[in-house]
Amino acid sequence: MNAPAPPSAFETALSLLRHIYLNPIIGACVRRGVPDHLANGPLAVTELARHADMDPLALTRSLRALSAFGAFQEVAPGVFANSAISDLFRDRSGGLRNFALYNTTDHHVRSAAALAASAVSGRSATEHVFGESFWDYTRRDPRANETFNRALAELRGEEHQQIADAYDWSAVNTVVDVGGGIGSLLAAIMCSRPSIRGVLIEQPQLLTDADRVLATRGIRSRCELLGANFFEPIHAAGDAWTLCQVLHDWSDAQCLTILRNCRSGMRRGDRLLVIEMLTVPCEPNAHVAVIDLIMLMYFGEARQRTLDEYRTLFGETGFALNRVLPTSGAFSIIEAKPH
Repeated sequence: MNAPAPPSAFETALSLLRHIYLNPIIGACVRRGVPDHLANGPLAVTELARHADMDPLALTRSLRALSAFGAFQEVAPGVFANSAISDLFRDRSGGLRNFALYNTTDHHVRSAAALAASAVSGRSATEHVFGESFWDYTRRDPRANETFNRALAELRGEEHQQIADAYDWSAVNTVVDVGGGIGSLLAAIMCSRPSIRGVLIEQPQLLTDADRVLATRGIRSRCELLGANFFEPIHAAGDAWTLCQVLHDWSDAQCLTILRNCRSGMRRGDRLLVIEMLTVPCEPNAHVAVIDLIMLMYFGEARQRTLDEYRTLFGETGFALNRVLPTSGAFSIIEAKPH
């Protein structure tokens, strides 16, 4: 039997951000620009601490701890360099800097520490600690909301391409991406398919970032940006409608509202693509399980659902489950059709 492949730098970085002791140290280093100061090569910790305005001894101990887990390297006594993992935390595209910034906030860390309350009550740990919902928090703090959405774009970049590659878009003229963030999934679908047009439906405050992302990818002229709320009727037209990691954020009652609003805008021949990580009973999956606990932490009842749970939601909102397509990653594409 072949040994399992070692985790990638990306996977290891995510694991370290979930470590109770390493998470705050990574956050401090990223906020002080330590990976960026090392971008041009190793530095003695005295010089590095001066650039980052950090205590030299504490920084030495922190970097030695992170080096033990593969983040950073001590290449000579008291001299540190980036590793493939810490390089992901630099201020550059294609990394995980925004994800690290978000996951090391006081808001996220204190929510995670209160998960025991969620396990007992079934309610949001975030609301237990802060007295407001996650969405109220992001509406109140636009900078946090921006970092959160950029973090999701970083986290899902490769997965969005896997999703785009797993589906046959040849008969699709227009994709309506409902709750599509800053347009990362639309970009993955449209960049290599010049005949497809896109409609991005998202909160108005995210559309500036979306405009920038879609323009950078060269597809802005083919995309319509609609500031809208998916808890209200959706006025759009397209033959493929996508809900990518939307339903897992909401309770069953809220999911029914979202699906009904999508159904009201769809024609009989259109198709709905719900893109989620599926929970499979009796087949434990550590990655899906951790995401599911994060949903419990933030939202309470919201969760990574089973296929039967999606089938039930579809049946109550005018859809019929058509098929389930795997991707090369963790996501499945659950195709439903209006009836």
